[in-house]
Amino acid sequence: MMDLVVQQADVREIKVKLLLAGGQSATLVLAPDHPLLARLFAAVAGEAAISNTSVFQIPIEGGRASLTFPAHRLVGVITDPAVVVRGRTDTPLKAGVAIETQATAAMATASTVPDSGTLVRHPIVQIDDFLTDAELARLMEVTLWAEPRFKPSPLSSYRADPDHRQSLMIAAPYKVSELMLGKIRAIMPEVMEQLRIGAFTVGKIDCQITANVDGSYFKAHTDAGHDGPIKRVLTYVYYFNRDPKGFTGGELRIYDDELRNGKFVATESFQIVEPRNNSIVFFNAALMHEIMPVVVPSKQFSDARFTVNGWVERA
Repeated sequence: MMDLVVQQADVREIKVKLLLAGGQSATLVLAPDHPLLARLFAAVAGEAAISNTSVFQIPIEGGRASLTFPAHRLVGVITDPAVVVRGRTDTPLKAGVAIETQATAAMATASTVPDSGTLVRHPIVQIDDFLTDAELARLMEVTLWAEPRFKPSPLSSYRADPDHRQSLMIAAPYKVSELMLGKIRAIMPEVMEQLRIGAFTVGKIDCQITANVDGSYFKAHTDAGHDGPIKRVLTYVYYFNRDPKGFTGGELRIYDDELRNGKFVATESFQIVEPRNNSIVFFNAALMHEIMPVVVPSKQFSDARFTVNGWVERA
């Protein structure tokens, strides 16, 4: 449970800006004790009381129209004046499910200077030692055996574009996908909590093996998709390589956003994720990201930067 504390005395109304997935926004004016305000914050915090199937239907324009959106599309709330979220024990909510995260703290700052270009750095989860030594050895063996089957990686249009992306890939063999997807599904609750997103029912999980050989790269892009319903919620990347490592480069850049006019706009600042052997990374599929060029001095396939990667979809 949570309490909302308005950081200004004798306030009769609060300006509330809703930030929706895809960069859309809407602004409301609510009384401080309006129950809708608490429900909106609960949805952002991922509280169980607001399920991922809940739908908000909010009267606007004096009741002449209504704003309707699913709860899982709400990614942030900006209030003016500021509203502090506290648990019923009068302490801030824990970071795993709370409003006080890096991204939402930046949004809260923006509420005092609306539309000022506030930088938003999104959370990322990287887990080391994801596979056992035996599982990792078997994965490497299967990957090297399948070298003749690797083809140039396509873009979302299912055609290769070497000006935008260069790498090789195959659909993960059944044994690999069975292993990886079982482990990924098992840790989804923990990952959702650490990424500070509302819990959702996991649907399809894509699984492919990518070989970033000498000269590979992938220019800035998002994985959310543009055709049909947007179901991809998370991107995952599992890194593995031979020991000793035979490549340099291949870092993952995840770009920050800037809040301008109620919309997220990609910036030139970024976080860097190192491709650590036997680690897996999760992040929001809608974030702009880029794979830096890979250098393999030996030019050998076996020395490439390998990944098992894909997307976690909402059911």
